[in-house]
Amino acid sequence: MSFHRTRNQLATLVLGEMGVLANGQSAGSADQDLIYEAIDLRLKELHKDGILWNKTVKVPLEFSLSAGANSASATSDILFPIKLTIGDLSADNVVEIINPVQYAKLAYKSQLGTPLRALWKGGAEFLFHPVPVVATTAKLVYEKIIDDTSASATVDVDVAMLRSLKDLIKFDVADHWGKPEATIVRWERRALIAEKTIRKVTALRVDYKNIAVDDFDDPVVDTDYGFHR
Repeated sequence: MSFHRTRNQLATLVLGEMGVLANGQSAGSADQDLIYEAIDLRLKELHKDGILWNKTVKVPLEFSLSAGANSASATSDILFPIKLTIGDLSADNVVEIINPVQYAKLAYKSQLGTPLRALWKGGAEFLFHPVPVVATTAKLVYEKIIDDTSASATVDVDVAMLRSLKDLIKFDVADHWGKPEATIVRWERRALIAEKTIRKVTALRVDYKNIAVDDFDDPVVDTDYGFHR
C-alpha cells in the first residue's frame, strides 16, 4: 500500500493547525493559494540549499555554441550543472566547469580553440574558454529545479518529509495571519528542527565498507592556494 498526500491535503493540514479552519470546514481558495505558493517557494529553497531527495531529475540536454561566441544559453531550469561536453568531430570532449574566480584568472578570454572549460553564470548562460573556431554542440547533464506543485497532485518530495514540511510552511505564513510573536518564535524553533529532520530522512544510505589504510591517496598540493587536500 502506497502512502501519499496531495498539495491540497497538505494545505488543509497547515490551515487546520494554524487555527484558520475549524473542524469540518473547507479552505477558501485565497487561503489555499497562499499556502500553495509558500510550499513552492520553500521547496525551491530547500532544493537549492542542498537538501535533495530521490525524486529530483538529472536531465541530459544538447544546445548549440556558435563559432566565435564565448557564451551560449542552455535552459532556465538548471539547479546546478553536473557534466558538460563539447562535440569535436566525432568525439565528445569533457569541459571543466569552473567558478568565477578561476574564470577571472584567465588571461586571454578571447583565445580561439576547442573549449576546455566553462563558467556557469547561473540561470541558462555558460561562458566557454577558449572561444570555439567552428560551430559545435554542447551536451549538458544537469540537476533540474523541482517543479511547482499542481492541483490535486502529490507534492514531489519524499513522503518522509511531509510532516516536517508542514511545520516549515506554518512558520513561513505565520505573519500573514497575524499570529502572536510568542507563537511565531515557537513555530520558528519547530521549523529549525524540521529542516534538520528533512536532512536526516533524505540522507544518502549506502552500505558501509571496510577501507584499508593503503586505499587512501597521497595528499595533493593545490597549486593555486598552497594547501593539501
